[in-house]
Amino acid sequence: MVTAPRPSAGESPAEVRERLRALIRRLESRPTRPRPAAGTEAYPQRPRPWTVTEVFSGAERRETAHGPCWVIEVVYPLDHHVGRQPLHEVAHVSPQTYALLAPEEGAEDAALDDLLFIDIESTGLGGAGALAFLVATGRLESRAGAQGFVLRQYLATSPPEEGAVLAAVLEDAAVTRGEAVLVSYNGRAFDAPMLDERATMHRMRAGFDALRHVDLLAPVRTGLRGAMPSCRLGMVETEVLGATRPTTEVGGADVPGWYFRFLRTGDARLLTPIVEHNAQDVVALGAILARFAALHAGAREPEPLDAVAMGRLHAARGLHESARGHLERALDLLPPCGVRDDTLDRLATLHRRAGRRDLALPLWREAAARAAAPGGPTGGGIRPLVEVAKALEHDRREFLEAIEVVDEALRRAAALARLDPRGAARWREALEVRRARLGRRAARVTA
Repeated sequence: MVTAPRPSAGESPAEVRERLRALIRRLESRPTRPRPAAGTEAYPQRPRPWTVTEVFSGAERRETAHGPCWVIEVVYPLDHHVGRQPLHEVAHVSPQTYALLAPEEGAEDAALDDLLFIDIESTGLGGAGALAFLVATGRLESRAGAQGFVLRQYLATSPPEEGAVLAAVLEDAAVTRGEAVLVSYNGRAFDAPMLDERATMHRMRAGFDALRHVDLLAPVRTGLRGAMPSCRLGMVETEVLGATRPTTEVGGADVPGWYFRFLRTGDARLLTPIVEHNAQDVVALGAILARFAALHAGAREPEPLDAVAMGRLHAARGLHESARGHLERALDLLPPCGVRDDTLDRLATLHRRAGRRDLALPLWREAAARAAAPGGPTGGGIRPLVEVAKALEHDRREFLEAIEVVDEALRRAAALARLDPRGAARWREALEVRRARLGRRAARVTA
């Protein structure tokens, strides 16, 4: 390694500059040894870029009315697993599954072969400059007498090929006839409108946004928000399905950079992590839908997060009886944690709304005790104490015991004031009103 010269004693600034210029000339005269692009180390080096067919064995060139594009097709057998979840459980999808996951879409009459799992990769989040260069679809199809999950990826290796990608997708998916039911992850907000927008740019009529759509992000958020660090698709795969993405795969935010590097070099090896990421997304959609369907049909023994998600979803759809059953199952499975605390609260609330405070009371007591324990939830457990006081006052008419509970809630509100002064003040005001009323009622009873 060449290091910069240090000034010697008595050396003038002009002499130092001249030595620096000589060093720069020596460095510039060295022959360059370019490093391989990140992600290409697994391939032997060669003097020319690798082509699409050399990197992707299933790639074929498709001619359309809008020009050529590449189509990569892979068939997954239905015994394929994404983590712990087999694809074959998608057979449990029923009208009740659609009503649970997307009740507003009217997809209850959809058949399995109507489902079109879809995900796109683009160079931006929208607008005229954003290119949808890779579109993946998945369908359940019969091949040689056996049903499989057929993944097709439509790839544009240059910006002008985007029109051909869209034309090929529209031709294969029968989108314009309105027969497909889209299954996506945030596709209602992103994939469908972007595909329609890009098709319009190429003077095509698509109609993705008008199709019936099971956007799995919505039920995942309803069922698991707060139960996982985030509701990203990769997080659902890890926490719910037990799947791990390959180390060569890239995150969605890095996809545009990899594609632009491919456009600059023409080396199809740079497309590998993008294609892997896109394929994993679509196959994961099939696995998540299969998971929901099997749980709803009772064909799979729920794990803790499964029971939580199903309980929350049923409650959100007004199916309170089944929601209580799922939440009770979740309490049996969950260790002491924040998700269990939330489940206690939800189940007790359902019992209270059904007029069963007798069932809700022990749950509120457990939640209040848990909040007082080390490592308990933030907020001091004031709300469950208030609910306990309400039950004691209105149902059991045990006013003195209710006063003791309110006094405990006031002590917790005082402790909460250090963290949340405004919230503590609101609780304290309401609790003092409740305590005064309880005191009057207790005095009338004992008089």
